[in-house]
Amino acid sequence: MSELIDDLRGHPAESALLFDIDGVLAPIVANAGDARVPAPALSLIADLAGRYLLTGVISGRGLADVDALVPVAGIARGGNHGLEVAAPGEGAHLMPGAEAAVAQLRAFVEALDPAALSAQGAWMEDKGASVSLHYREAPDPAATGRWLRAEVRPAALQAGLRTRDGKMILELLPDIDAHKGTALDALVSAAGARRVLYVGDDHTDADAWRAMRHMAADGRLDTAWCVLADGPEVDAQVRAQADVMVAGTDGVLALMAALAS
Repeated sequence: MSELIDDLRGHPAESALLFDIDGVLAPIVANAGDARVPAPALSLIADLAGRYLLTGVISGRGLADVDALVPVAGIARGGNHGLEVAAPGEGAHLMPGAEAAVAQLRAFVEALDPAALSAQGAWMEDKGASVSLHYREAPDPAATGRWLRAEVRPAALQAGLRTRDGKMILELLPDIDAHKGTALDALVSAAGARRVLYVGDDHTDADAWRAMRHMAADGRLDTAWCVLADGPEVDAQVRAQADVMVAGTDGVLALMAALAS
């Protein structure tokens, strides 16, 4: 950890600091709509944006939701698992080639029956370019997860979509090569950063870590710091892919404070 902090603090004009939101900046809550990024974290994001070459957030949430949760000027944003990106000071745009694939997703979503989902204890978070089917609040989350994977996932795949598991979530995504790693690559490359930190806590964040390692192997980065916000719901496979671990959102806050000092 001290090597990480020294590396980034010693080269602020070459460094990009990027963070997931849920489970990293914002504590995990039962209903995603109730999530909030605490004021100290927002203040530190603003401090970091003023000190480092690039500071930003990359989330599975839609970019409008990202901007509402992290209303900090001058930061980079990625939303919808890489389908939407926005450099500092810019509006959101879909990744190139996403329009037709998103249209396929919309056709499938319009045919989904919210009542059938509700009867199984699931609910749909529609983010426009992607959809999250949540089951954390189901009476039997394990049973609801099995039902989604047995009934909804095959239909989504048949319709030409991608699916992905998250923390008590089944994600429905357009079938294009867009994820948190492609968003990170686009934002970091545009900024010209040589050192990158990304803090995440789930399988989708490992996509960003893999992208960073590829960039380092290609000589496009000097250092790539893959940091896990650890917690009881973190999958062991995700934990194994991190370079450094901090203790949940409190640990992330302490890391941010060290980088801002």
